[in-house]
Amino acid sequence: VMYIKYHGHACFEIGNSKKIVFDPHDGKSIGLPVPNPVADVVFITHDHFDHNAISVVKGNFKTIKNGGNGEIYGIKYESILEFHDPDMGRERGTINIYKVYLDGLSFVHVGDLGHIPDKKALDFMKNVDFIFIPVGSVYTIDGNQAYEIVKSINPKVAVPMHYSKGKSKLGLETYDKFLSNFNKDSIKFVGKQKEFNKDEISGKNTEIWVFE
Repeated sequence: VMYIKYHGHACFEIGNSKKIVFDPHDGKSIGLPVPNPVADVVFITHDHFDHNAISVVKGNFKTIKNGGNGEIYGIKYESILEFHDPDMGRERGTINIYKVYLDGLSFVHVGDLGHIPDKKALDFMKNVDFIFIPVGSVYTIDGNQAYEIVKSINPKVAVPMHYSKGKSKLGLETYDKFLSNFNKDSIKFVGKQKEFNKDEISGKNTEIWVFE
């Protein structure tokens, strides 16, 4: 059984034979509880304070923060460089989009993607099992742009992230705009943590898993 646990903002912990964590934050500086993820490998999409707080992560882990392709503890990963804003990185720099393979499933985390990517990047993400995608606007794409990307890459599961929740200090939008683009039958509210078997991910139509 595999699980995905949401630690808020853009931080996810995915576990089965090994545990991976994407983009840990420190909680306090963005008005969220301090997370307590556990990892064998931590992937950092970009070096901003709300995505690179490796001090909160527990375990004897390795950190991948500069993109590249490789394998670590049997976990394969690839990456592609993209921009944190619509102006080719001039406002907020670059991010690494990671595609990570764990126990036969593929996971793409796009970090603080700030624009709709070109064909090369969309092809890199095509037909993955999971995509974690920001929907909160302000510093990233908004819900409608996130929908356009999801529609063009056709993942089995799309997971919104980086949206306004509770006492968030960042002034982001909620996930409502993103969800309004999808058929209600495809949306599942899964709470903070979801356990699943690989064969549950059918991929006939993209499912939206909303973690809270």
